[in-house]
Amino acid sequence: MKNHTITVPLILLLLFFCQPALIRAQDSESEKIVELEEIVVTSTRTEHQVMDTPSNINVLTTKDIEAMDAKTMADVLDKLPGAYVSNASGFVPHISLRGTRIGMSAGALVLLNGIPMSLGKFGYVDWDAIPTETIARIEVVKGPLSSLYGGDAARGVINIITKKGPEKITGKIQTIFGEYGDRRASGLIYGGLDSLDYNLSVKKVENDSYRREAGIDNWYVTGDLGYWLSEDARLGLTVSLADAEKYLAKSLSGDQKAEDRRQPRDLSFTDTADMITGLNFELSKTKFNFTLNSYYKTREKDYENYLKAVAGTPYEENADQDVMGIKTIFTYNGSMFNLPNSLSFGFDYDHDDSDIEKNKAEKKDPDLPYTKADPKASGSFLRESFGAFVQNELSVLENLTLTLGLRYDYFCYDNDADYDFSKGGEYDYNETPDFDKWNPRAGMNYRFSKNMSLYASYNTAYRAPTIYDFYGTGTYAAKGGYDLEPEKFTQYETGIRYYLTKALNLDISVYQTNIENMLDSYYDEEGNYAGKRNVSEADMKGVETSIFGSFLKDRIRYKLSHSYIDARYGEDTFARDASKNRVSIDGNRLTKMPYNTLTGDLDMGLIADKHYGLQWHIGVKAQDKYPMDNLNIQSYSGYALVESKLTFHYKNLSCFIAADNLLDKEYDLYAYYTPSSDKDNYYPAPGRTFTGGISFDF
Repeated sequence: MKNHTITVPLILLLLFFCQPALIRAQDSESEKIVELEEIVVTSTRTEHQVMDTPSNINVLTTKDIEAMDAKTMADVLDKLPGAYVSNASGFVPHISLRGTRIGMSAGALVLLNGIPMSLGKFGYVDWDAIPTETIARIEVVKGPLSSLYGGDAARGVINIITKKGPEKITGKIQTIFGEYGDRRASGLIYGGLDSLDYNLSVKKVENDSYRREAGIDNWYVTGDLGYWLSEDARLGLTVSLADAEKYLAKSLSGDQKAEDRRQPRDLSFTDTADMITGLNFELSKTKFNFTLNSYYKTREKDYENYLKAVAGTPYEENADQDVMGIKTIFTYNGSMFNLPNSLSFGFDYDHDDSDIEKNKAEKKDPDLPYTKADPKASGSFLRESFGAFVQNELSVLENLTLTLGLRYDYFCYDNDADYDFSKGGEYDYNETPDFDKWNPRAGMNYRFSKNMSLYASYNTAYRAPTIYDFYGTGTYAAKGGYDLEPEKFTQYETGIRYYLTKALNLDISVYQTNIENMLDSYYDEEGNYAGKRNVSEADMKGVETSIFGSFLKDRIRYKLSHSYIDARYGEDTFARDASKNRVSIDGNRLTKMPYNTLTGDLDMGLIADKHYGLQWHIGVKAQDKYPMDNLNIQSYSGYALVESKLTFHYKNLSCFIAADNLLDKEYDLYAYYTPSSDKDNYYPAPGRTFTGGISFDF
């Protein structure tokens, strides 16, 4: 880390001291400089141009997404610096921004037109439920944003805005076929009529999977309907429906993988029906803006695990979840001390009610019914949260803006499990814990010129325990006499954006993130597992660099991104070794976090004519080795992947052929090692695969 932490600040300092000369050079050749497209972003809950945001932000547009061979939203986000995607089964990807998603917890807060998309006891997002065809823009803010969004944003925010059509009807019909039974069909229509705008997408996804006996069969419907009450007021309705069936294969040992990479070993089955609805109201005036997002989400999920009874005793879990909430913000654009000023305030409320029933088979036999109740993991679980925030943005100079924010959150639980963890009052177990948190935020953005800005920020955040955290450790919490508490996040960040010409743009950020009170497995002095507790710390230090641009009237576009992260456990953090002894892992690297990750994308318009065209996309991703366990005993070797996509357009008709893992690299989607059992685990990835598709735009 030493070389990186010295080199990048030196670059920033050089750019700072050289910027007057650079600006003069720009002024003298103003006709040659192409200013960055001024995209307005809203993921910071107030509207900003990218160059004016006081934190690192990545923006992906429709043009960026269409050039990729991206099957899901997760494939799109995997291109970003600082985004780490794990996808053990190949069908349920999880995204960690800057390494902050640890264990089985959720990652960043994901919003679709202002509506949070997470569901389930872990708070995961079904990325297939957000069709890439409908997306107008994706905004990604890495780092804690609880000061604006509450605890669910402790690991960043991914803000997705769907297309809003012109007055005429616009749409797209597409079908895709690939290896291992990959079949996808989708239809999209969007447009406007007088005061109405609409967007509707229907998608069918089937896949037989690289791993035998696994696969998916999913339906998705996503829509947005808006009515303009006036030229500055819009009322919108967002709906997302999902009906998903998934058979997922379990991990293989090294020997099993060598014997047959495609064998399933064991399977799980999930049948999920989700409905997410949101009502949005936006009012934009010269002096003030007001936004209100209300939502209702429901899930019915049936889950069966260890269907072959090889990796564990079979069980089923049935869950019903209902979530409702509201998010508001009011922004007044005025003056303070005769200086331009924006004052924002608002509140959020969320009510999450889940009923879970879990039953097991009597023993490891795939033919036995689920007759053995598991009361510890069954019951009714309620979580409520309320937050209020205020943020002020003051332009102390024409090109210098200071941001200060503060948020208060209160959240409470009612964990009514079918099991009495207090054992009739023998233990002092708290079924209704509650917490409150204050989270401040500070930032600055200094705009040297139209094409150059420097930013710095300080953010704090928290992540509240999930339903699973509580009932999964209930017995140990009762006996140990402790309550789970929120994790605490603190991040310092600085960076520079320099858009020299249309052909050469630079974005560099340096950050340090600390997690305290981290929920992790706790082992007593004898090495016995004693549940989850707030016992760990983690520190992440990193550098993210992006270079991008375009040539020949956008005929050639490129982006090269590099991420460096040094993620380590902090003080007083312990694990268990193969001898079942408790050992310190202070200073050890976090698992599955490579030091270096490099991604590159090149898009070339080989032929461009009024009626037809030919585009070629080449993508590369390379990463070095990463630790497979928290004792840092085993490492997974680094690898590089290459993808390519060739797309031909003729009038409204398009067809493409794409190849993933073009070099036929043998690697694994996910790998980890368990020291206490001396067992390695792998989820093999397919080799070279081909996909083809045809679409019609109207």
